[in-house]
Amino acid sequence: TVTLTTEKLPTTCTVDFKAGYEVALVGSNISITAPANKTVGRIGSTSFQVTVNSGYTLTGASVTCTNNASASITNGTVNVSNIKSNTTCTVVPKEEIKVTLVVNNGTGGTTKTIDTAGGSLTFTGVSPNSGYILDTANMTCNKGANITLNGTTVIVSNINSSQTCTIPSKLAVLLKDKILADHPTRPVARPNLNSDVFVAENAKTLYTASGKWTEDLNNDGEGEIVYYFSGNALDNWVKFAGLYWRIIRINEDSSVRLLYVGPDKNTEEGYIGKSAFNSNYDDPTYVGYMYGSSGSLANNRNNTTDSTIKGVIDTWYDNAIKPSYNGYISRTAIYCNDRANTGYSISATFYYAAYKRLVNPKTPSYKCGNNENGSLYSGTNGASNEDKFTGSTNIGNRKLTNPVALMTADEVSFAGGKYNTNAPAYYYYNAAGGSVTSSSGWWTMSPSYWGGSNTYSYSYVFHVRGSDAPGYLSISYAGHTIYGARPVLSLKSCVLWKSGNGTSDNPYTVDTLDTTCSTAEN
Repeated sequence: TVTLTTEKLPTTCTVDFKAGYEVALVGSNISITAPANKTVGRIGSTSFQVTVNSGYTLTGASVTCTNNASASITNGTVNVSNIKSNTTCTVVPKEEIKVTLVVNNGTGGTTKTIDTAGGSLTFTGVSPNSGYILDTANMTCNKGANITLNGTTVIVSNINSSQTCTIPSKLAVLLKDKILADHPTRPVARPNLNSDVFVAENAKTLYTASGKWTEDLNNDGEGEIVYYFSGNALDNWVKFAGLYWRIIRINEDSSVRLLYVGPDKNTEEGYIGKSAFNSNYDDPTYVGYMYGSSGSLANNRNNTTDSTIKGVIDTWYDNAIKPSYNGYISRTAIYCNDRANTGYSISATFYYAAYKRLVNPKTPSYKCGNNENGSLYSGTNGASNEDKFTGSTNIGNRKLTNPVALMTADEVSFAGGKYNTNAPAYYYYNAAGGSVTSSSGWWTMSPSYWGGSNTYSYSYVFHVRGSDAPGYLSISYAGHTIYGARPVLSLKSCVLWKSGNGTSDNPYTVDTLDTTCSTAEN
């Protein structure tokens, strides 16, 4: 509106508008839809269309203008307002934060973008190629982010800049092969096997049991070679399922047998609980890890009822092992509840095979039903497949729903123990050098003898004593005394070594990403 006052006609008025304000948009790592310079009149506002170069984003970008003009960015549009003079606006896009995951000799590597610095990204389906395992101990991110692997899922956290995270790999090595390679000293048998205890410290040493004393799994008439630890072995530690274990031996099926220690390597409670071996002791049937009915050894071996100690161990296994680790436990490994004997009787004393082997002379065996001479007990009271507890579909008695049991008295003897004698071998010690079970004894699964007479009748089972008699192999009533339960399980022959050298400070660990092994029987 032009208003004229004090007019004195005739007159001429000239309105001469000045040029509008020049607005320029600039910035690096962006592209501006032409024009990038505009002239703005009295309306005092304008807009520009922009896109960002690869690797950048307008989310969180900044834009500033000179001479008090205001600007904002919405969906690729830069809106400038309050233009009252020539102005230049500068856009600073935000660099996208990208994480590239590299899985060497494996799958699951890809690149992902994160919106907010300091956040995290999840990568799934990460696994090694056949013949490799992921070297998770050496995973790194080159700009300081944290990387963790849980199963087949990788989480990268604390991401503040673009970076590359790498999971290296290494050639797969079977746990049993790693144990053999780390223990090149292999005498045929340990010193004084048939007469004395053996508690000497040793490392890099495995002892050998010949086929005469081991189970024949391939039916060629000869037992398989077994390698076992003995004495105060310093390098037979394993960390598996969040628990510490001691390696007993490499079994006939090449699985690796472990004795429970617990979540703390220095524990003095190296058992999952305390229990009687069985519900009673007034019949020979109660020496069974599973048992049947009374009247004859055949009836005893029907294996229709779980022992008390088996119930304790199965409950523990259901909670501690089965949910995440069941696939790595051998189902073909044999756990011997040796009920072969010198002559079964309800009313007279008789001795089970383990008693005859271990008391005098001392000739331990890994073969269920072996006599003291290396041959099998035969006849009605002789060796039986029903004493070979397995979770297999074709080996042993196939009675174990959970492939876990107890150490045998023979395994204690091979490890250095002796009946009625102190023998603090590796099974006795924790990592601190004390008793792993303090003063408590703990059960084996080996029957000892039946004490039958007109005045008393007791069934006896072998156990190992605690600190009151270190490593002392003894016997007790099956249904009378309360001792510790120390589970024994066997890692499959196909289980892969992951890390460690077997010491208590650097125990062997295993790869639990091998799905091929997890679905095998052994």
